[in-house]
Amino acid sequence: MEQSSLKSKTAAGAALLVALSACAPADVDRQSVYGTKSIEMARVVVIGDSLSTGLGTSPQQAWPELLKLVPVPDKRAVEITNAAENGSGYVATGVDGDTFREEVQAAVTPSTDVILFFGSDNDAGTDPEVLKAAAASTFYAASSLAPKARLVAIGPLAGSEGPDQVLADVCRSVASAARDKGVKFIDPIAEHWLGGRADVLLGPDGEHPSAKGQRFLRDRIGRILSVALTD
Repeated sequence: MEQSSLKSKTAAGAALLVALSACAPADVDRQSVYGTKSIEMARVVVIGDSLSTGLGTSPQQAWPELLKLVPVPDKRAVEITNAAENGSGYVATGVDGDTFREEVQAAVTPSTDVILFFGSDNDAGTDPEVLKAAAASTFYAASSLAPKARLVAIGPLAGSEGPDQVLADVCRSVASAARDKGVKFIDPIAEHWLGGRADVLLGPDGEHPSAKGQRFLRDRIGRILSVALTD
């Protein structure tokens, strides 16, 4: 009886492997079906404020969530950890009491491939040197936790069409820290991301992205991510 049972289990196991192999997509390596080879994963961590949490829309509509569906180079799967917290910044503490540095410490690991920083207008009015030091400390912590990761810092958005000196000061301080630490910095204000479409890309509060604005950020930051993964 034991030998017969063993044969039955062996046959059932073989049938299961054949079924799994038949159901697997054609572009998946057969070895991955048997568990001996894993598909390469691009691990991305988002550090940010309410521009990245979906405030004004929903977490499901937030650009980091939408970005999971955007193809990346080499057809790698993307794992996105969104550590953003409403109200946070390099200096400013969010609703849970965290700054960007503490978001980094909670979410970044040695296997992280790209760390995307976005913001923050919550740091507006902070002494420029204090802000620069906090940003530099945050970038250092990120690089220490994930030495092989590519760091990209994106400055805050501006809802007004005219010059915003306060947010320009934030960008200058963060850009200076990024330059000193070898972090790529992108200024959405200088690059005119909203391009006269703030009334469409931002919600009624004139600060947080609308659903259309979230899709716009998905596309814009998706291109930034693709470059970071291929550099």
